[in-house]
Amino acid sequence: MHHSLEKVLFKVSQSELIDQGDLHSASQLIIESICLGLNIERAGIWLLAEDKQSIECFLLLDNATRQDNIILTREHFPNYFHALDSERVISASDAHRHSATLEFTDVYLKPQGIVSMLDSPIRHAGKMIGIICCEHRGELKKWSRDEEVFVGSLADLYGRAVNANQVRSHQVLLEKLNGELESKVAKRTDELQQALIHLKTTQASLIESEKLAALGNLVAGVAHEVNTPLGISVTSTSHCIDELNKLKKQFLAGELDEKEFQYFIETMTDGLLLIERNLSRAAELVHNFKRTAADQLTLEKEYFNLTEYLEQISTPLRPLTRKQNIQLDIQLADSIMVESYPGAIAQIFTNLVSNCFRHAYPEDFTGNKIITLGAQLCGDEIKMFYKDNGKGLSKEAKERIFEPFFTTARSAGGTGLGMSIVYNLVTQKLGGRLELISEVNQGLEIDIYIKQQ
Repeated sequence: MHHSLEKVLFKVSQSELIDQGDLHSASQLIIESICLGLNIERAGIWLLAEDKQSIECFLLLDNATRQDNIILTREHFPNYFHALDSERVISASDAHRHSATLEFTDVYLKPQGIVSMLDSPIRHAGKMIGIICCEHRGELKKWSRDEEVFVGSLADLYGRAVNANQVRSHQVLLEKLNGELESKVAKRTDELQQALIHLKTTQASLIESEKLAALGNLVAGVAHEVNTPLGISVTSTSHCIDELNKLKKQFLAGELDEKEFQYFIETMTDGLLLIERNLSRAAELVHNFKRTAADQLTLEKEYFNLTEYLEQISTPLRPLTRKQNIQLDIQLADSIMVESYPGAIAQIFTNLVSNCFRHAYPEDFTGNKIITLGAQLCGDEIKMFYKDNGKGLSKEAKERIFEPFFTTARSAGGTGLGMSIVYNLVTQKLGGRLELISEVNQGLEIDIYIKQQ
């Protein structure tokens, strides 16, 4: 190839415009380089329609004046299109006589003053997508082999520019899609966060409701249990008052003798002892209930005697179990000191016992009903346990017992939150673990392991 053409071609191939993706700028560079290299005034890039039946001017420079919107169809110029389909280069030194271009004579060549044409198809991805058209005015121009190769090489460079343009378009589209996706993800994330907040709020509300329901059961049981010693105390007090009034009447009438006075002292002693025992019993019930209720609501960490605490929380549970005709058996090791959350422990055992009422003993259950609660040391861990001799769990119930809202007693008012709360309190609040042992008609055992410190 002639040195001057090589220089122009090399400059174009090194230009950043070819690979930037700006097809108009790359086209402008290629056409200007063709005019410079071939020393012609008119050159253009024509693009093939998708149906391959026409070509439309994409960029045409004529004496540095840009033109476009010119369309040539296969129907009107069949020989030219046939040559494009089959030849690498259409080299027409005399365009008025060349078989591929003579059909342009009257409609295109003469009006534009064109005498010679050099056209090279542009191919991309193995298919022709257009042509580079070089047009000469004046004397006939004999196109050299170097010029043909030069134009063909620039046509290949245009194909490279088309590829860069497609890559850029895909990148722009990808960025747009990524932007839309990020926007959708952000919107969806915000929706999910709002839904999660709502779910957590609802869950917290349900948990509080469940806690209050458990406390409500304790209140009912304690109130019933307190009524008995208070009733006895009131009755005994009334009896003591009656005896006191009787003594006073006898004294004023001068009828009080030693025997009557001795009887009065014995009666008052028995009555006051009865009042003291029953009021102490009521006070203990109220105290233990107050501690249990306050602990469940505050859930603060303390260093305490677990043995004494479990005895305390069992007190308000006994009225509930008696009401259900269930024997409550407490099995505790000697003094066990632990740093933990007493309120969580109280709530765990309250939920386990309340859960037993709904699930463990069906109406047709026969035999003694027994719930066993206790605690013991197991190495460096403390094992707290709940056992009952009820109907046990099915395979599905064992697998799903700690799932939120799973319950087999929906018709009996079960919410499915009791055991879920137990699981969360043990694993998250106490940092412990649970082991569940149960078979159908073999009762249920739940072992809770926590660290001593």
